[in-house]
Amino acid sequence: MTKNLTTTLLLVALTFTDAYLLAHPNLIGRLGVLIYKHDYLKTFPRALATVCLVVGVSLALCEIVRRVTTPKASVGWYLMFMVLGMSLFAYVYVTFSSVTYSMTGKAFIYGAHLLPVILIGVFGRYLIMAIYQARRQTGL
Repeated sequence: MTKNLTTTLLLVALTFTDAYLLAHPNLIGRLGVLIYKHDYLKTFPRALATVCLVVGVSLALCEIVRRVTTPKASVGWYLMFMVLGMSLFAYVYVTFSSVTYSMTGKAFIYGAHLLPVILIGVFGRYLIMAIYQARRQTGL
């Protein structure tokens, strides 16, 4: 992804934080996890695996686009990924603003909002890198 250790450490810290927040809902949230069969969020290791899988797949997609396409085409791909991340954030915001999910606890709600924010950050970083690379190639 990057040669910058600080960015990688920040991504790892955000991933662990998100998994911790998702794995620790309040009592009503735990009942919701049991009722709706969200087995991937029951414990911290499962939540960590889920979050790492989502972040890893998004990083893999970004790397594939970076290596396979031209910089101008990759800008379009990264914009599409950003729109996807923003729509996921809007969906999570609307879903967790309802009365049912608002009782699951602030930590769980913050964890649910953090995952799309992480994805938007990853896609945004690749988008900025692609824009700079496209500008260098065209000489602008």
